[in-house]
Amino acid sequence: MGAVIQGKARNPLGPWTIGLGLMISLWGLPAWASDWVPVTPPDLEQQFIDPASLEHRPGDILRVRSLYVDRRAPTVQHTTYLTEYRCPERLFRDLDSDGQPGGHPWQSVAADPLNAQTLDYVCAPDNPAIAGSSDSQK
Repeated sequence: MGAVIQGKARNPLGPWTIGLGLMISLWGLPAWASDWVPVTPPDLEQQFIDPASLEHRPGDILRVRSLYVDRRAPTVQHTTYLTEYRCPERLFRDLDSDGQPGGHPWQSVAADPLNAQTLDYVCAPDNPAIAGSSDSQK
């Protein structure tokens, strides 16, 4: 039993209980990158990527975590995505949105200006994440 201070029992796990409760309450929040890089110009809608998440997958696919910021409503909305891009075909698909699986089919970036600009950024030939990646995957 805990120590008694002025007639009340003290919980020896007090700080741990608070920390554990805070950790559990934050567990469902999306992971935030330490350095989001804007890939579209500032506007009512803007897209950022986490460069540390950029990875080359088999089949000339690039995967990256992104942050979409929508300022069109009175309350600014933030949504994180895990997206794959097929650079030569100019296709994308969202694997998840705010950590929830999506499994969306491949679609063209032609009708999605933010994803088109994101594809242009991550698929740029001077991007170190993809330089020589075709050779390394074969």
